[in-house]
Amino acid sequence: MKKILPILFILIIAYNDGFAQNTGTIRGILKDSTGQQVLRDASVMALNSKDSSVEVSTLSGAGGTFALRNVPLTTVILQISFQGYAPYFKTITLSANRPSVNLDTIFMAVQAKDLGNVTVKQPPIAVKKDTVEFNAGSYSVKPNATAEDLLKKLPGVDVDNTGAIKAQGETVQRVLVDGKRFFGDDPKMATKNLPPDIIDKIQVFDDLSDQSKFTGFDDGNRVKTINITTKKNTRKGYFGRAVGGIGTDENYDESFNMHRFDGDQQISLLGQANDINKQNFTPQDILGGNTGGRRGGGPPRGGTAGVNATGITTTWAGGGNYKDTWGKNTDITASYFYNQLHTTNDQQSLTQNLLPGDSSTFNNQNNYSISRNRDHQINMNIESTLDTSNSIVFRPNIVFQNSSPNSSSTTLTTGGLGGKQINQSVSTGSSTNTGFNINNANFIFRHKFAKKSRTFSANINVSAGANNGIGYTYAVNNFYVPFVKTDTINQRYIDSSNNFTISPTLSYTEPIGKNQIIEINYNYSYSSNNSVNKTYNYDNNAHEFLQFDSLFSNSYKFTSHSNRLTLNYRMQKEKIRFSVGSGVQWLDQNSLNTTKSILVNTHFINVTPTANFMYSFSRTQNLRIFYMGRTGQPSVTQLQPLKTTSDSINFQIGNPDLKPQFTHSLRALYTSFDPTTQRVIFATINASATVNDIQSSITQNPNGGKTTTYANLNGTYNLSGYFNYGFALNKPKSNLNFTTNVNYSQSQTLVNNVSNFTYNTTLGQTIKWTTNLKKIFDMNFSSTTTYNIARYTLQANQNANFYTETLSAEITWYSKSGWIVASNFDYTYNGNRAAGYNTSVPLWSPSVAKQVFKNKSGEFRLSIFDLLNQNTNVTRNITANTIQDVRSNVLTRYVMLTFTYNLRNFAGQQQRMPGMFQGMFRGMGPGGFGGGMRNFRNE
Repeated sequence: MKKILPILFILIIAYNDGFAQNTGTIRGILKDSTGQQVLRDASVMALNSKDSSVEVSTLSGAGGTFALRNVPLTTVILQISFQGYAPYFKTITLSANRPSVNLDTIFMAVQAKDLGNVTVKQPPIAVKKDTVEFNAGSYSVKPNATAEDLLKKLPGVDVDNTGAIKAQGETVQRVLVDGKRFFGDDPKMATKNLPPDIIDKIQVFDDLSDQSKFTGFDDGNRVKTINITTKKNTRKGYFGRAVGGIGTDENYDESFNMHRFDGDQQISLLGQANDINKQNFTPQDILGGNTGGRRGGGPPRGGTAGVNATGITTTWAGGGNYKDTWGKNTDITASYFYNQLHTTNDQQSLTQNLLPGDSSTFNNQNNYSISRNRDHQINMNIESTLDTSNSIVFRPNIVFQNSSPNSSSTTLTTGGLGGKQINQSVSTGSSTNTGFNINNANFIFRHKFAKKSRTFSANINVSAGANNGIGYTYAVNNFYVPFVKTDTINQRYIDSSNNFTISPTLSYTEPIGKNQIIEINYNYSYSSNNSVNKTYNYDNNAHEFLQFDSLFSNSYKFTSHSNRLTLNYRMQKEKIRFSVGSGVQWLDQNSLNTTKSILVNTHFINVTPTANFMYSFSRTQNLRIFYMGRTGQPSVTQLQPLKTTSDSINFQIGNPDLKPQFTHSLRALYTSFDPTTQRVIFATINASATVNDIQSSITQNPNGGKTTTYANLNGTYNLSGYFNYGFALNKPKSNLNFTTNVNYSQSQTLVNNVSNFTYNTTLGQTIKWTTNLKKIFDMNFSSTTTYNIARYTLQANQNANFYTETLSAEITWYSKSGWIVASNFDYTYNGNRAAGYNTSVPLWSPSVAKQVFKNKSGEFRLSIFDLLNQNTNVTRNITANTIQDVRSNVLTRYVMLTFTYNLRNFAGQQQRMPGMFQGMFRGMGPGGFGGGMRNFRNE
């Protein structure tokens, strides 16, 4: 397979290059028909005469000239479009005898108001300053696809089996719909529930905070964001999908989504219930990931969605999203979402603790857990323009959660010469936890003065939360060195905490010259955190938990005050945008440990430098560079000089002499798209260096446990590079992308007062081929090779190289009569792992379906998940002092029969709204839903 894949792609590229030799060229000059001015940057495309798909495209140059190269020797439709001008069409036939056509001067006419039914094709990619825009119509997907399937086709965008999205090498944290939030900030809500046939554009950019977007000064709070813009003709009507499935082993899969769009008003209802690890959303965890109490450790809360996710999760979820414009100047978005997850995890792990000489230890652990979690999520976004000078934004959100995890684990620690037994622990734990969280609720007031670029804004950010928990733990710890001893832990503990943070920010901008602005920014922040953590041992005589245990308890009161003053400068020209600034922060912290009556006061002065630079080489090529320096404060537990434990094996001690760490971060992004060849390049470099990094200082105890404190150490560096090169193939119509990832990290820790430098290097190469055919066939193929190099100064004999190979193929064939045959195949090989953790996983899931009803709106599908019954999950985790291999239980073979019904009902441009949900929310905004059931068409 390793030999066949490179040969296959070399042949594809060679074939494409050979095909280019049998192509022609169309040339011309574009001018205004009235004033004779040349038209630069007009979109010029050659369309396939049969299906109007884009063959090649380009932009006109400085003199209005254009040259369409690599045009197939056949009949094509030349389309030229330019804003404000009527589109130009011309049918041209190229042949071996006539491979080149020169059209001389083409005069473009000013666009009339009514273009009738003319449809203008758009180029597949556009680069608009810091935004990359994909034309959804240029990418074809299989029947019954979702927006997620469309994203998989886009160059520089990757979607893994869990639905997590990366764009240009960075994780996408937010997906907007028509520029507004959809069910809060959860990307999966949109990508897994919206169909691709309503999508017009996909825009990828770094979203800024509301205050930064208003002032134009970057505050560093960037979020990688995708905006989905819908087609205009789908903004009046309703659409949705309902799925019902039954399977072997009593498996089931039920879901629905219903959307009603009426101009500015949008309503979405979602729901799902299944026991096959499908979650069309991202679970939240505000209670800290407890999985059976604080004692037993174990896997994270809940499972993860996806074909090879860990654990078995039963999901019940549902909610609604509402978007509308009230009056003329107020936009509102509100959503409610509920989910209930029941997850069973069964994991085996082998952890090697790196220690000097021959003293390294191994923890062999078996962990079984059951967790039940319920979430209520409420999000709201209100934006109102009060008048031409003033506007406000209010964005509250709140999450309520309760969980009841239970776990049991067995851990055997061995080490030293001969691998002798050091200790063994058998434990069980359970807890019940409830809490709520208000995360970054914002209120912002913005004012524009009469003088251009003179502005004032005030932003108040509030976060608050509380949680209460009660739990039990029972453990028997057997120690074999330095002497035989048995400890039995039988405890009841009470955990509760409440936190509050308020952070107002004032910003004033003033123009100081042509294209130059300064900003004066002041921020005050106050936060408090009260935590109660009390543990009681079981009294055998009283048969109750009465004996307070101060070693296992840790209660404290923490407050923090900070003042920050910042001065920024920005210069902006046609091709260059540049800003630089720095702030000074005065920080006071007060931490009182109420368990031991220990008070720690700290005072720090920090600086916050920032610099941003952007250069636009052309409309389709730019370079962006960002620098930021930020201080990281030690946490409460890292500062408290007291000894605590949660299992009587491992202990923690804080260090009140810790200094803040300071991190320099550099980020560079390069984007280039050649509209003539449709070749795209995305390149990203991220680098950081941390001074006085707060790291662990570990002392190995004779009984196999360890005592951890903290120290300021230097030598922490991180460097990552991402490079994506993609281009379109003409025969067959498809896209080929090559992605390279390089990551390097270095850090220092202390083990028994000896420095241990850890160097981790990861090299990854992905080849992705996606077809772009309009009918009959759809395929996504990818191959990812990842090679990891781990080096340790403390234990050079533990230096290791290991690799992972992943092959993925999604193949769908469909006929005009409605038959669909699909096959999803994933192959994963994990090499050079610990004994028993090397694994080869071929995961094959075929299906056959028949579309029924008018417009093929219904579908019966028979699918088999994991036909070969080989699914498993193995991961390796490397930290500064440990190497851990983990094997987890996963979903295995089942057969599922599903029925899917797709609803599409859109009104015409001048027609009334279809009447579904008629009268709902009528009183909430002007106009309500209105409408009737007349004058609509099915699509």
